[in-house]
Amino acid sequence: MGRTVVVLGGGISGLAASYHLSRAPCPPKVVLVEASERLGGWIRSVRGPGGAIFELGPRGIRPAGALGARTLLLVMLGGSWLQTLEARGAVLSPELLQQQAQEAAATQLGLKEPPSHCLVHLHKNCIPQYTLGHWQKLEAATQFLASQRLPLTLAGASYEGVAVNDCIESGRQAAAWVLGSEPDS
Repeated sequence: MGRTVVVLGGGISGLAASYHLSRAPCPPKVVLVEASERLGGWIRSVRGPGGAIFELGPRGIRPAGALGARTLLLVMLGGSWLQTLEARGAVLSPELLQQQAQEAAATQLGLKEPPSHCLVHLHKNCIPQYTLGHWQKLEAATQFLASQRLPLTLAGASYEGVAVNDCIESGRQAAAWVLGSEPDS
């Protein structure tokens, strides 16, 4: 009977790991377990007003071809600016956030024309940042897994990089580890 590998999470890293596992010379049976109704994790497409397609996720992704000829600008605002507004009791309305994003784009990029389409989401505490001591905790977890000989590896934005390419590479390295091969650097 062949080996079965369970991948927990259908985000970008889980999908990458599943792909690389399934492409191995002697692929194991891969079972992908995802809690939500769709795959992709934080990356998803949303059709906005007038049919404009917005790509949401750790980074904005612009499609190639005719659709890619248009510019998609992802503006992320937060940190002390947002905390100051909240401390003053400001209502964090979509209109206020859109106005602030347009002002930032005008000031920093020289974009004076308003956007043809706009989609505003407020996600508090969502910009991925590792806390102080993250790497030490990750190393301790890795050492624990190795010392206990647990057949488990970690992959994804929570561990070693928050960008899409980091997540894909993390999934590829996890698959290589499970398959017993050295991941190419």
